[in-house]
Amino acid sequence: MMPLTIGPAFTIPGYTTIASPDHDNEYDAPVHGADDAVRHPAFWFHYLSDPLGKVREAERAFQVARVEYDAMLAALCDPERWLVISVRLAEDRWLRIVYRNLEEEMGLDFVEQRPDRPVELVASVEGHGFSSAMTWAELLAAAALPDDRLTWAQRLMLMLPMLGPQELPDDAGAVVNKALEGIGAGNRTALTAALLDRLDWRTHQQAAD
Repeated sequence: MMPLTIGPAFTIPGYTTIASPDHDNEYDAPVHGADDAVRHPAFWFHYLSDPLGKVREAERAFQVARVEYDAMLAALCDPERWLVISVRLAEDRWLRIVYRNLEEEMGLDFVEQRPDRPVELVASVEGHGFSSAMTWAELLAAAALPDDRLTWAQRLMLMLPMLGPQELPDDAGAVVNKALEGIGAGNRTALTAALLDRLDWRTHQQAAD
């Protein structure tokens, strides 16, 4: 089992949490870089199971030993150490994917950080709820940006939960399947179908609301 490399603490100015025990004061939340997680099948098993809610299909796709999954889950959900995966959007512009492990308010925050404006929470996933307005075209464009740290497939799958409710193009399945292949997933046909069904559910859920 490969150990997960976790970096020292840093802050994303403007991305705040509340101080215990009175929860009255806000301060910039310390986070720890965990970009190394994308090398671990256990991370992808968890990432596609939790934000996108496809546990059974993700389990079959990655065939992760229980001990590896439990270790990854403990790291990602540690309330004392919030992990963040960083996706470069431009030279000085970042998407920070933060595991917000606040008691009773756990979630996954997608935070855009740039030097010339306040930090922006662009998407959030918690429980069965989500908030995002990213389009499919924006996802493809962001995934294709040059990156010497992450592959195209890793970038696309990391940002996939950010998709807002929308009708997807006919080739969306082929694109997702290719990205799944790039992150080492097996059983891709079933997982692709499950992920697209989940995204389609978002669209129809919004229409019903």
